[in-house]
Amino acid sequence: MEKRVGESYPGDELVRTLVPILPNASALSWQLIRQGPANRVFKASNDVEAWAVKQLGPDTFSAVDYPNVYRLQQQLSDVGVAPALKGFDKHARIWVESWIETPGQQCIDTALLATALWRVHQCDVDAPTLALVPVWQHYLEQLPSREARPFVAQRDKLTQMLAKHSRYDDYCFCHNDLSFAHLVGENRDKVIDWEYAAIGNRYFDLAACIVINELDTTQINSLCDAYAGVSGFQRETVRQQTEIFLPIVQFTNDLWTAALP
Repeated sequence: MEKRVGESYPGDELVRTLVPILPNASALSWQLIRQGPANRVFKASNDVEAWAVKQLGPDTFSAVDYPNVYRLQQQLSDVGVAPALKGFDKHARIWVESWIETPGQQCIDTALLATALWRVHQCDVDAPTLALVPVWQHYLEQLPSREARPFVAQRDKLTQMLAKHSRYDDYCFCHNDLSFAHLVGENRDKVIDWEYAAIGNRYFDLAACIVINELDTTQINSLCDAYAGVSGFQRETVRQQTEIFLPIVQFTNDLWTAALP
């Protein structure tokens, strides 16, 4: 297929693999949207339709159960929170869902993030429970023992903190990876990238949103206050509980980064 200006051909092997999902894959226009350590995302389109095609990285690192994520997103799509799915090939590690056009926006809107978090937290879906300590252990096992040693001491300290601040009333369905770029659509009212979604602590999810979006102090307070406003929780409670979970999220993020292949 001939390349077009501003477009990126994904390769014959990927296109051949896609044929059972998108039979006209070779005739589509392709644009590389994102390339990160965990996956590559393309926009594949013609004059009528467009799809997001995600080429997943090896499963040895992330340990994400994509068949379960697929079933989870089907539930979320049914209630209008996530894009509709087109298909998934576990062995080829190809994921296809509807592409949703999103207007550009330079500044992070903390009110939109707070609303999205609260909407996610209210979802009644069949989802796994986030078990952070086994997740940490998985990433520790990816590291040489010398590099893992400093993380072990932090893990032991944070495990105690988790036990102390894990309250039943704070558990709900969480995204756990909500960057502003994961809000899509004309009104940014749909959410993408559900790989780390699970039943967990809402304040871990808020803290994760802060770390992922690299929010400053003013933005952190704005996010917490907006979440308190839409949820009805006390503002000080939201601020205090979120602050407790920030070092837990930061440790998880640092460990994930260190373990990258």
